[in-house]
Amino acid sequence: MGWKFFGVVLIFGIQEVVRALALVECLSQETCPGLRKLVHIRVIGEGIRAVTLTGPLLSEPARAWLIRREGVSSSEAVAAAVAEYAANSFSTAFLTIWGALYLVAYLHPPQELRVASFVFLGGAAGYLLLAFVLLYCRARVAGAVAAKIVALTGLQARASGFLEGIRRTEDAMLLVLRDRPATLARIAAYEFIAQLLLLMETYWALISMGVATSPLMASIAEILTKLANIAFAGAAEGAYVLLFLALGLPAAAGFALSLVKRIRSLAFALIGLGILALLPNRPSRPALATKIGPQ
Repeated sequence: MGWKFFGVVLIFGIQEVVRALALVECLSQETCPGLRKLVHIRVIGEGIRAVTLTGPLLSEPARAWLIRREGVSSSEAVAAAVAEYAANSFSTAFLTIWGALYLVAYLHPPQELRVASFVFLGGAAGYLLLAFVLLYCRARVAGAVAAKIVALTGLQARASGFLEGIRRTEDAMLLVLRDRPATLARIAAYEFIAQLLLLMETYWALISMGVATSPLMASIAEILTKLANIAFAGAAEGAYVLLFLALGLPAAAGFALSLVKRIRSLAFALIGLGILALLPNRPSRPALATKIGPQ
């Protein structure tokens, strides 16, 4: 790929900026740390994801913690991180449905890939339906589960503050994802732009390797390999190879693409860890944290 690898890093960096813009929409104007800080937080989270290979399990809590360091209340910080990630997963599910339908209807894939496409299709559609029902009914699933666990352990008195924090967090999430349609529309627009940038990244990477492919085929490959991107080293590469073979693309290109994505993320990891080392030990907006009250 040569110097063209930096094009992959650049496209991914723009995608992170777009997702930071979506994160801005998830925070109130009074508490939002600002776009520059949120871009830094996005980069640091990507570094954690790349180094630990745990997907969102550590990166999203880390982003919520870093937002909290900027003087945002704990409930709003967690709600913003979760809401942005949820909106991104909704856009991923929509693209998965489209990609699976197009693959089955027009590309006539092998039987194994056809079955996998229907599995992806059913999973994405079920996820969107469940999310819609929970948001429409204003269901507070986390609070209900936490309350049940606390009741079973008999620690109601000690856990009252914890349960109240969960309730505030869920209220803040519902405010973003349900009660403000205009805000949700802007967040969705940013997330779809971010997804399109990832499709562009895959196409750029493939043509930089000398693979003769179309933007459409590269998009199908990117959509169907999203689940593999959170797998451990070895499993993800194998999934890329199998998918590329099924799509009639070179297996070596699939293996190389997975490595390119990991190296790109590791480059961001270095940037993120460098930023983390420069951050102050205390929130930069202590006055705001005082106004918010106890966390």
